[in-house]
Amino acid sequence: MLRRLVVFMGIFVALLSLAFAWLQGIYRKWLAQQTLRVTKEGHVAQTELGPVQYDMRGSGPVVLHSHGGNVGHNGWFMLEFLVEAGFTVLTPDRPGYLGTPLDDHSTPSAQADVFASLLDHLGVENVAIVGVSAGGPAALSFAVRYPQRTQALVLMSAISKQTQLSDDQLNSTLGKLVMTRRWQDPAYFLIYQAMHHLTALTLQDFVRTETTYDMPTGQRLIQQILADPTQRQQVFALAHAMVPALARYDGVMNDLDVQQTMAELALDQIQAPALIVHSRYDGDVPYANAEYAHQHIPTSQLISVEQFGHMIWWGNPQVTRDFQQQIVQFLKAHIDT
Repeated sequence: MLRRLVVFMGIFVALLSLAFAWLQGIYRKWLAQQTLRVTKEGHVAQTELGPVQYDMRGSGPVVLHSHGGNVGHNGWFMLEFLVEAGFTVLTPDRPGYLGTPLDDHSTPSAQADVFASLLDHLGVENVAIVGVSAGGPAALSFAVRYPQRTQALVLMSAISKQTQLSDDQLNSTLGKLVMTRRWQDPAYFLIYQAMHHLTALTLQDFVRTETTYDMPTGQRLIQQILADPTQRQQVFALAHAMVPALARYDGVMNDLDVQQTMAELALDQIQAPALIVHSRYDGDVPYANAEYAHQHIPTSQLISVEQFGHMIWWGNPQVTRDFQQQIVQFLKAHIDT
């Protein structure tokens, strides 16, 4: 009996080793494909402040997109509705992301200077700027530092003031594992696969991290997301936009530091008209950021939505269409054509 058990254990270990080798092979092939894809995407400009990788889509007035955390220039899809409305969406990798090295450009003001240097390189004088999530501080700093180049400002689920991470974000075992340099790509390989093949289950985790809803409310919103082809494709697009993760690690870690330590921005000096869109149920960037920006930016409007918390694009499709149309009308009213 003991000898048979030893034999069975040996077979089990051998099978486990084969399964691990098979999975490792899939992972390595996937990582090579994703790395090649990102390398081919976009353009690299050699600006006065160093290389900046960027994506540029559409035709018409330029909208500078200060992307959120974990994505990069391939997060342009979040503003695809502006491309469809006749704008050019310019999405540079913020410092620390993909093809734009962090170097000494860690502060929001330094990132704003990188934006300006890219615009100089491209021969673009004036823009509207959209700050999404962790891209909010850089967008706000651009509006403060370059008032003559800023025709309009839009904030979407954006950070506008010092915002501490929650205890769950700081102390969870999974969070600590994911945020280590060594486990970036393996962890996001699993996240990528889950978003594609276990979409509903993954969105339940989003309910916990990106919203302040209870799970029954979150489940109702998940059904709306999965029932809408556009939103479902955006979930997959987000999965693509976050990998490979290691190439974004410096930028993500810098964003977390900026979020918790940044000095008060001179929002009262912003001259451009501003439109703020935020969910009252944002579990990532609290709604207080929107209230603070609205209170301190002299010419600002605030659109409050429910939607899927931080991911304001998801939820009721009509709500998304409505606020996107308001953004389009706002930009057309204030940007040179």
